[in-house]
Amino acid sequence: MLPSTTPQSPARDRLWSSVVSRRSVLLTGGGLAATTALAGCSFFDTDPAQSGGNGASGPKGKEAPSLAAQVEAGELPPVEERLPSTPLVVEPLNQVGQYGGTWRSAMITEEDRTWLEQSIGYEPLVRWIPGWTDQPGTSEIIANLCESYEELDEGRVFQFTLREGMRWSDGEPLTDEDFRFAYEDVNVYPALHPGGLYSLWTNVNDPEKPGTFESDGTVIRYVFDDPKPGFLEELASGTMMVLPRHYFEQFHEKYNEEIADLVAEASLDDWVQLWESRLEPFSNVDAPSLHPWRLTAALGDGSYVTAERNPYYWKVDPDGSQLPYIDEIRCEILQDIEVELLKITNGELDMQMRNFDTIRNLPVVSENQESGDYRMFSVSPQGPNAMVMGFNQTLEDERKRKIYSNKDFRVGLSHAINRQRIIDTIYAGQTMPWQCAPVEGHPAYDEEFGTQFTEYSVDLANEALDRAGYTERDGSGIRLAEGAPISMTVLVPSSMPDHLDAFELIKQDWEAVGVEANVTPLAETLYWERVEANQAEVSTWTAGGFEIRATQGSNHYFVPSNPRGSSRYGHTWALWYRGESDVEPPAVIQEQLALFDEMRSTYDADDAVELARQVLEIAKDQFFYIGICTQPDGYGIVRNNLETNVPDEIPGDVGFQPPGPTNPEQYFFTA
Repeated sequence: MLPSTTPQSPARDRLWSSVVSRRSVLLTGGGLAATTALAGCSFFDTDPAQSGGNGASGPKGKEAPSLAAQVEAGELPPVEERLPSTPLVVEPLNQVGQYGGTWRSAMITEEDRTWLEQSIGYEPLVRWIPGWTDQPGTSEIIANLCESYEELDEGRVFQFTLREGMRWSDGEPLTDEDFRFAYEDVNVYPALHPGGLYSLWTNVNDPEKPGTFESDGTVIRYVFDDPKPGFLEELASGTMMVLPRHYFEQFHEKYNEEIADLVAEASLDDWVQLWESRLEPFSNVDAPSLHPWRLTAALGDGSYVTAERNPYYWKVDPDGSQLPYIDEIRCEILQDIEVELLKITNGELDMQMRNFDTIRNLPVVSENQESGDYRMFSVSPQGPNAMVMGFNQTLEDERKRKIYSNKDFRVGLSHAINRQRIIDTIYAGQTMPWQCAPVEGHPAYDEEFGTQFTEYSVDLANEALDRAGYTERDGSGIRLAEGAPISMTVLVPSSMPDHLDAFELIKQDWEAVGVEANVTPLAETLYWERVEANQAEVSTWTAGGFEIRATQGSNHYFVPSNPRGSSRYGHTWALWYRGESDVEPPAVIQEQLALFDEMRSTYDADDAVELARQVLEIAKDQFFYIGICTQPDGYGIVRNNLETNVPDEIPGDVGFQPPGPTNPEQYFFTA
């Protein structure tokens, strides 16, 4: 049994005493005093896009009026022939809807394709339930593309029964061959993975050997030599498991002997580049899909991505009427978040929940709800901490490496930070002081971990820094290490303005105890180049959660397993873990990594949680990261004529793929 956390805990009461109820702020229309008014900023491009709204008339039938007209004209088969024998029945959130309308949304540059993937492209083999709470195990996973699924042989075999009669958006049948093609000829095809196969596809105790695909026609199986905990969780997070072979085989060397001609026509170097260009999500209008809407204008075609109702979509409402309710999608590609914000307050976007949802913008978005004819909904934080600082303990500079590896040094800097001042100034009082630790509700939640060293005390800070051995100071009061001032270079992503603002305050706090910090803002590309080259001394990012049963362990803030960046305190330790370095980490880190591996291969969820606690206990003792505070809730907006089936609260965790699991196909316009 997991230890319970009582709401009457004095420590918890103290922590939450100053936290405002974000949900009440959003849902009642309250907010902070507006600091700027955007309505009169004429230098933005604010020409209204096509209006959303309901285009239906008369009673709702078994399909949209536009499709019924195509059937009448002989351009489409009857709806009964377009649906599978067992369509998935979607229970609407509040009420059965009606057909019609265009969902207007926006993305910030073409790089923001994640919005498309999560809003209109979430159709995995199995999916999260709308009321997801991130519990370990599979209790919150349901069938989606498949009719049913089973875990067999203690998690070594994953079996899926397919829906008979399903079709791609071009009308071609969906078969087991499409799943085999995606697995054998794409996911585990060596030429497409020169850096090695993703471990989701390989055997736990033999990472060079992929699992096998088996099929009995309508039943498919993925078979591994050892238990594969987390396999279904990763599938539910949107992992690609099926492709239309009848379309994509033309771009694959195994199936097209004349592939070189296509490569030359596209002016590319090889067939792999050609393949990747055709597979890029939402960039190929010709690729058949299983999504509620099929592309009519792709990324790169212009300033909008557009899509129309998929006539072969395989879901229905409780009345047996084919989904989706909304006719069309129109997503504008913007270059500036300020323009997105203005379009929201002008009522030009129908449902949106990315990029603009900052504390800075909350007053404007909240105050314009009535004039913009929308309401706000709450989006839970993506992770446990708004800002964590990793001190590189594997830096090549030996002097600085010794400084950053000194736990008392990090403890001293943590005590020196006036977190409440940052929370009040940067995060509008919406969060609480917290280290890089799982928050309440996580199966391995540890309040002591989250609150350690968060007390603001110059005296405690100086005691710890003296204890670290840095008692000598120069004429400016800066502490010395080996005769030189302790001056740190801190890399901050320029895409995180709250981090830049916070560091203006943190620099003052650290200087007061004799440590100098120089902040270097970097675009994310340059930031990651420095991190991956092991050139980052100190670097900031937000903290992610700790997915206990995910095959990859998913997040790496508590154990150095990912050299891509989350292990910014131990880059070369992560390389050693991946077999890319001979430099061994300290014994305690090796012990933690061994526990991490055991956790990832433990099939029983309760046993995995216990191992996760041991992993976190070491992270707590080592104090890898300095954290500032919990993340504030995000928020989204939905126009009042679309809001009926859009939830008041949506989980914000990246693994949930919001808002996909809330079933956007059942959103509908009321007028």
